Amino acid sequence: MTKRSRISLALCICLAFATLAPMTARGDILSLAVGRDNQCWDYKPAEKGFARRINRARVNAGALKLKLDPELSKAARKHTREMWQADELFHTPSEKLRNRVTNWTILGENVGVGGTVSSLHTAFMNSQGHKDNILYPTYRHVGIGVAEKNGRMWVTVIFEAVVDPGTPLRMPRC
Repeated sequence: MTKRSRISLALCICLAFATLAPMTARGDILSLAVGRDNQCWDYKPAEKGFARRINRARVNAGALKLKLDPELSKAARKHTREMWQADELFHTPSEKLRNRVTNWTILGENVGVGGTVSSLHTAFMNSQGHKDNILYPTYRHVGIGVAEKNGRMWVTVIFEAVVDPGTPLRMPRC
């Protein structure tokens, strides 16, 4: 299998873990506000761009907006860095993801590599598994990690359904 085939195949794979029954209560529309639990997190413009596109797609489908979460974003950035260092697209191994994200009920992950936020979001929406993750109504939080290398954008998007996901990873201090 060629590297391009592996990348295409990996882009079509999505990941979701379930440990409890999905929450079904629908609350008020959540904003794209930064989580209160880590005010010092600095989102990259591309990460905010993915969040806006994801939330636009969710609203158009009748789902609630997701809150951009700094702890999930830290875990997403860590995985993105691992992918671009290996120059290979792959999902976070289940055990590693479970250790990077705490206080979770349901996790989902989309990974991709491409040219721009727009082209990657379009690819996600054209892939049923990725689109299902983006539109899954139970998710309430999203973490996004973007890195660019040699003109290619690498991204990890982690979705979560609990009130306040966390991470044991070192976060910035204010």
